[in-house]
Amino acid sequence: MGTRRRTGPTAGRAVRPRMPGATAVQLLPHLLAGGELGRPRVGDRLDVAPAIYAGVIHADVSHHGTRPPDQWWVDEFGCVAARGALATIALDPHGDCSCRIEVLDAGGWLAPVNWAATQPPEGDGPTHLEGSLYLDPVLDPGTEHGEAVALCRRRFRLAAVRRYRRTAGVPVGGVPLDRFPAAAEVSEDAVYVADLVADRPFTLPTSVLRDGADA
Repeated sequence: MGTRRRTGPTAGRAVRPRMPGATAVQLLPHLLAGGELGRPRVGDRLDVAPAIYAGVIHADVSHHGTRPPDQWWVDEFGCVAARGALATIALDPHGDCSCRIEVLDAGGWLAPVNWAATQPPEGDGPTHLEGSLYLDPVLDPGTEHGEAVALCRRRFRLAAVRRYRRTAGVPVGGVPLDRFPAAAEVSEDAVYVADLVADRPFTLPTSVLRDGADA
């Protein structure tokens, strides 16, 4: 789901190029409108576990003649392509609940996966998926789901926030914001994106995730 960068004039202040090392995540309008993402400012530190909203799963090694990414790739709009192994984590491993969360390990980068738009793949082996990277308050620290995927959480610095005009294709007209917008400022016709820069590289061994999933 990679998108092509478009250049041209924008309304208001110019959008600066994405900072090296920054990961773009989408801020969903309905979560902003409900006040569920808070109102952090640029420069604030956030403890979050960015999740993948899976839109497409590629069953074969290549798709349209293109080799999938070795690990993961995210564009400036939060569209993601990732390839790795899936692990299943039980929400209540010692109780009666059978609810589970799947996490993609893409070269040591761990991301919970939301399968609302598609079905998880069957069988073992690497999974190549495309979709969007976003922040979900369900995964916040202290919540049931959030504690289940605590290994996925990292501390990030909020490097930038942008608002784009939604189109049938690539979002256009980027405008920089100083913080997450207030509920009254949110529009369903806009795309909101935040750039996150991790405080430190993610180096957790894959075996730790697998051991936790098997517990």
